[in-house]
Amino acid sequence: MIELQNLFDEEAPEGCDGCSILKQSKPFHCNLDHEKVGREYDILFLADSFTYMYGEPYPFNHKEYKLIHEILPAEYKKVTSFSASVKCPKVKEADMPPANMNLCREHLYKTVVKLRPKLVFVCGNLAMKMLIKKSGIASKRGTLFPFVHDDFECTVVPLFHPYSVIIEPRHRYLFELDIRNSISRVIEKKAKSDFSYEIIDSDTKLDLLKPLFTTDTPVSCDIETTGLDFKRDKIQTIAFSHESGTYAIPIDHKNSPELSPWDAIERILSNKNNMKVFQNAKFDLKFLWRYGVSAANVWDTKVMQHLINENAPKSLSDLVNMYFPEELEEDVVS
Repeated sequence: MIELQNLFDEEAPEGCDGCSILKQSKPFHCNLDHEKVGREYDILFLADSFTYMYGEPYPFNHKEYKLIHEILPAEYKKVTSFSASVKCPKVKEADMPPANMNLCREHLYKTVVKLRPKLVFVCGNLAMKMLIKKSGIASKRGTLFPFVHDDFECTVVPLFHPYSVIIEPRHRYLFELDIRNSISRVIEKKAKSDFSYEIIDSDTKLDLLKPLFTTDTPVSCDIETTGLDFKRDKIQTIAFSHESGTYAIPIDHKNSPELSPWDAIERILSNKNNMKVFQNAKFDLKFLWRYGVSAANVWDTKVMQHLINENAPKSLSDLVNMYFPEELEEDVVS
């Protein structure tokens, strides 16, 4: 008498002994795609698990591939490869307890080391957990993480999964931004700008601010305070940035007790010939109002970002990461 179970039993792939996924009915188990790798690639996109189309395993479906190729700069399409973090098809995060993950990671590491990419995009929470053992895709997307295995090192960036972008189009803005900015920082290694500033710590140095009194080009302004309550806390520093230079003015500072900067500050901010650019302007303006200073022609980068895309994050660090990623101080988060 033939045992029906024997018809479906298969020998466990090497390194998969004990994995509960082997007990699930699948078109295949453990696609060791690293064995088919013939060359190295600069960029690797990792899906959560394989899908099965036309009798072959694919990391992404047609719509997901199309989305990635629409965003990926043309010069990088031939140096980009695709794989899956879990080597069996149609596996969900709930199917992967720690024991399964530890077994499957060994296959994943072989894929990454064989491809030797400079940049790996882990698409979705499962792929991120598999490669860098971190969770929380919404808070970690776009962040650079190091990956080291044996003698190989690369940078890993979590992304929303292409499927989530397709079903929730508001995610596309960040998905595209994370890809382009990561390539800029990791592959192209664009240099930071040559930034310097002048500390205005004497009345003599206040003369450096005179070009800002009548300029018709934008001046950006930022303040640092002792706290968030404009009725109780004080301004410690005011900074201005203009095409002529960047200036930091200490307020009531122990190192410049005789400095009297408020007339100059008021002349800069009351100039009607140009824009004054703030980030979250209402915060700064409340503090300035307490000191008897108002600003003309105020533009707020937080509001402007909302007008560009209401679904995008709008904090100062988010805006720097979006538009000036090469200026960030820390390249990789451990």
